[in-house]
Amino acid sequence: MIAFLISERTVIALILINTLVLFLDEFPNVHSFTRGVLFWIDYACMIYFLLEATLKIRLHGFRGYWAVAWNRFDFIVVLLSMPSLLAPLMNVHAFAIFLVLRVGRLFRFFRIFHFIPNANKIFAGVGRSLRASVGIFAALFILNFSLAMGGTMLFAGIAPEHFGDPLRSAYSLFKVFTVEGWYEIPDALAEKGISASMIGVVRGYFIISVLTGGILGLSLANAIFVDEMTVDNTLTVEKMVGDLHREMNRLHAAMRQEQTAAWEQLQAELKRVQELMEKMKGGRG
Repeated sequence: MIAFLISERTVIALILINTLVLFLDEFPNVHSFTRGVLFWIDYACMIYFLLEATLKIRLHGFRGYWAVAWNRFDFIVVLLSMPSLLAPLMNVHAFAIFLVLRVGRLFRFFRIFHFIPNANKIFAGVGRSLRASVGIFAALFILNFSLAMGGTMLFAGIAPEHFGDPLRSAYSLFKVFTVEGWYEIPDALAEKGISASMIGVVRGYFIISVLTGGILGLSLANAIFVDEMTVDNTLTVEKMVGDLHREMNRLHAAMRQEQTAAWEQLQAELKRVQELMEKMKGGRG
């Protein structure tokens, strides 16, 4: 019975059911039509996940349970969901903190990643990519900060809605970095009736921003990220090539040994034939 309760199939089924319930319960019409049925299904799922964690801890011991990374993630998700267990006893929606923690229920769906094939390799690749991209992200942050400060100094009086303070400027420049619709802000500034020279400054500033931060910066970050994500495949291919090279060297060495042995055997046969011929000549004499 315990094996069934904590089996992967049971966990996956409950996660999918719980996710569907959470999805449907957010529709006002469905929520009113079901009259709390979905809430109690979600509540039962929370009880199950709490029971699952308890059974695993009892089965493997807390140290054994905690030693597995996915178990730690599951345990944190269960903890984030626990405030919702108080819902039948009190109006948790009256407390802002419970409204925030209520979102923790959504993390239960992320447990499905545990059952995705090669999930560990995927997350390891993401981790490597993030570590490798720290430098470029820091450079983009500094670039965004510098351009935001410059934008605030230059355009705060013209477009306070975009450059009224450094934070607004940083957000505006971040949108420019994404390249999507980067021209909308400078075009909007140009329509404010500013001088032709100022229009040139605005457009030049945004062209520099999109070239450095968008096309160059984000493209470089994307290239590094993808390269690190595929490094597993590269290492695998390199290992295969290395193994093949070593096997070829082994075969080549074996062939050379066989050739050497065959040549020595041939020389021995020739020597024996020569000795035999000399004996035959001596016998005739």
